Amino acid sequence: MNELTEQLEVGAEIKSAPYLLDEAAADAYRRALDSPPRRRPPKNIHSDPAAASRAGFTAPIAAGEQTLAVIAQFLEAKFGARFMRGGRIEVTLTRPVFYGDTLVSHAVAAQKEKGMMRFNIWVENQNGERVLEGTASVRAEA
Repeated sequence: MNELTEQLEVGAEIKSAPYLLDEAAADAYRRALDSPPRRRPPKNIHSDPAAASRAGFTAPIAAGEQTLAVIAQFLEAKFGARFMRGGRIEVTLTRPVFYGDTLVSHAVAAQKEKGMMRFNIWVENQNGERVLEGTASVRAEA
């Protein structure tokens, strides 16, 4: 059994260590997704300042799936198989993540029910702005 799940009471909060999503991390993530190459324009809001500006951003932004990967990796690190085998995550991307942002994942235990622990989750940038919000469920037993 995962002691962390056993010890968490409704209202308990856990958070990750800060994660710097710099251009090198974004490029490594992009390279992993592009093998085999994806069919998308080579210049887009994730890689081209002009394209990002035309879309209303001040600079290129990280891919939304990378922000989702940050919270999913946090949940897997905290709960292991309880999250990976039967867990659930539902999120909304609320703000763009820019290269150079430092992200911290948060989870607050919200409800224990029917063998599951439900969490309110979010990711904040270095300014305390939520860039992702949602819920996650983790199995109470392995």
